[in-house]
Amino acid sequence: MKQQMFKKSRLAWLVGSAAVLLYGGTAVAAELSVCIDKSSPTAAMDSGLAHAIATQEANTLALHEFDGSGGGDDDGFSMKEFGKLAKATCSLVLGFPVDADSKSTPPGVLATTPYGHTGFVLVTPKGSKATTLDQLPKNTDVAVTYQTTPNLYFVDHPGVNADIHLTDDDALSALEKRKVHAAMLWQPTVVHYLVGKHEAARFSYHELDEPHAQFNLVALYDAEHAPAAMEFEKAIAALTESGQLAKLLAPYAQAGLAMPSSRGKSAMLKRSAVEGGIDRLCGSKKSSAKTDATPPALFTSTQADSGKIKYLTYCAMCHGPTLQGRAGPALTGPNFASAKAKFHVSEVFTIVANNMPATSPGTLAHEDYVEIMAFLLQQNGYPAGDKALTFEDATKSKVKLLYRAGPIDNK
Repeated sequence: MKQQMFKKSRLAWLVGSAAVLLYGGTAVAAELSVCIDKSSPTAAMDSGLAHAIATQEANTLALHEFDGSGGGDDDGFSMKEFGKLAKATCSLVLGFPVDADSKSTPPGVLATTPYGHTGFVLVTPKGSKATTLDQLPKNTDVAVTYQTTPNLYFVDHPGVNADIHLTDDDALSALEKRKVHAAMLWQPTVVHYLVGKHEAARFSYHELDEPHAQFNLVALYDAEHAPAAMEFEKAIAALTESGQLAKLLAPYAQAGLAMPSSRGKSAMLKRSAVEGGIDRLCGSKKSSAKTDATPPALFTSTQADSGKIKYLTYCAMCHGPTLQGRAGPALTGPNFASAKAKFHVSEVFTIVANNMPATSPGTLAHEDYVEIMAFLLQQNGYPAGDKALTFEDATKSKVKLLYRAGPIDNK
């Protein structure tokens, strides 16, 4: 059924009332149809906001829940699924986080103006004076979750040490048990965990001023439901003016727009089905067809061939045999290496070398990681050359990693 969303004017109210009097019927409110991710730590916040919007619009609310974690499916929750939700299930998909640095959304959908922001935070025991990574004592162990954005920050902050965990709960548990002295995690997950365990009073958290740490919250919608999006934005404006929006979002998020990081360019990899099932690295809708230069040859064909075998051995279970993505994200294509994401080879390699494979991060030989990286470069359209890629070269390379329309046949 096609959803209709409109805010009643005084004239519409009078006409509706007259119809009730004349025909003895009952006035029927319009319906606001909203999808929320039931697996997200912000599910309660999203539901509360949906009810407040419906009230503001004088509409009834039809709330549809989906499982953004993939429901245990190894394939996870694809970005394409958001397009299906927005087109066939509901008028608005609430609570989608958009990277403030890259500003990209899933393909096939539109996004409302941001109504709030959240992101990755530095969590410390109450009483700590540190609010940034630079303020932590030298050699502090900082817990992070496998394959999340904060893994990249250790490159620019060598004075602190990465303590990598497979889940957010594991990372928070390490902090709670004082096995580490700080953690960098997704704010909604931190709040959900600490409040649920009645531990919120023991810890403080602070927004990270790092690349790709801040995310704006938007509602996704299909072009067919543009009127619903317009009414949503009007309702958000009214809730903002009354001060109700800030109360509805707290403590999981803040009202208003997040600004891009002031610390310069970076990049990130994100797994699918993280922090409530949403992969926060959303590629641009179109690939960057125009590149600023012919891609350099960074590896040999022998390295790429060997890297393919090692990729299939250690990586394919999570990322798919053709790099198309499963529980982990796709590792090729415009949604992996877009111009907006601002990937560099060194930043991607940092994630590969520190977070792979999932069952035992960082345990492969340096040569294995280098050859896997060579294979990834090949599959994203980079040519092989005569000079072999080294671990040091991969760690320091500032070559932009942009998808270049598929692998190059070097044979």
